[in-house]
Amino acid sequence: MKQIIKKLILLFITIIILVTFFIIAKNLAPDYLKQLGLTLPLPVFTFLIAIIDGFNPCNLFVLTLLISLMLTESHSRKKIFAVGYTFIAVIYVFYFLFMAAWLNIFKYIGFIAPLRIGIGAIAIIAGLINCKEYFFYRKGITLMVQDKHVGPLKRRVLKVAEMMKRSSIPKLIGASIVLAIFASLVELPCTAGFPIIYTGVLTGMYLKTSLMYYCHLLFYNLIYVLPLLVVVTILGYTFKGKTINKKTMALIKFIGGAIMLLLGIVLLVNPAFIGL
Repeated sequence: MKQIIKKLILLFITIIILVTFFIIAKNLAPDYLKQLGLTLPLPVFTFLIAIIDGFNPCNLFVLTLLISLMLTESHSRKKIFAVGYTFIAVIYVFYFLFMAAWLNIFKYIGFIAPLRIGIGAIAIIAGLINCKEYFFYRKGITLMVQDKHVGPLKRRVLKVAEMMKRSSIPKLIGASIVLAIFASLVELPCTAGFPIIYTGVLTGMYLKTSLMYYCHLLFYNLIYVLPLLVVVTILGYTFKGKTINKKTMALIKFIGGAIMLLLGIVLLVNPAFIGL
C-alpha cells in the first residue's frame, strides 16, 4: 500500500511539473527568452542530454551483471578492466555510428517544421512509455530489451565471465567485443530515444562546418559512456559487484521518460528554449 501511495505521489508531482512547464514554455516569447538568457547553449544541452542518457538501465544492467559474474570467477584487475573498457569502447563506437546515421538522414530531409513536430511527438510517446515502466514494469508496450533477447544476452554475458580463469586477455577482449555488439543491437529499443531526439535537434542548429556536427556527436558519446566508465573503475578496484535491480531500472526509466516529455513539449510549443 505504501508503495502505491509513493508512486501516486510521484505521478502527481510529475504531472504538476509537466503542466506548469507546458504553460511557461507556451507563453514565453522566443525574443524574451533570449533577453533573459534562458536559451540553452548547445554544449550545455549536449552535456545534459548525454549524461542523462548515460544512466541507461539496459547498458548498466548488462555491464554490472558482466562485472559481477567476472568477479566470482577472478580478481584479476587487468582482465576485468580489459573486458569492461573494451565493452564500453564498442558501445561508444556503435552509438556514435548510430547517431551519425540519424544525423545524415535528418540533414538530408532538412530541419523543417514537420520533422521538428515529428521528433517532438516521438519524444512524448517514448517518454510516456518509459514513465509507464515505473508503474507497470515490462508490461504492454515497452522500450526495454525484448523478452526473446534477454535469455541469449544473459548466456553470452555468462560465457564471457566463465572465460576469466582460462582465457588470455586478447581472447577476453575479442569475446567482449562480440558481446558488446550483440548487446548494442538488442538494446536499440531501450537506447534509441535520446539519440534520435538529440540528432534531430542538432540538425536544426547552425554550425559553421559539417565537422562540428560530428564533434558534438563525439562529445555526446564521451559523456554518454562516462557513467559506465565510473562503474567499471569502481567495481574493478573494490572487487564488489552488484547488479542493478528492477526497481532502480524502473526509476531510471521514469526519470528519463519525464525528461523526454519535457523535450517533447519544448520541441512542439517553444523550440527557442534550446536555441532552435
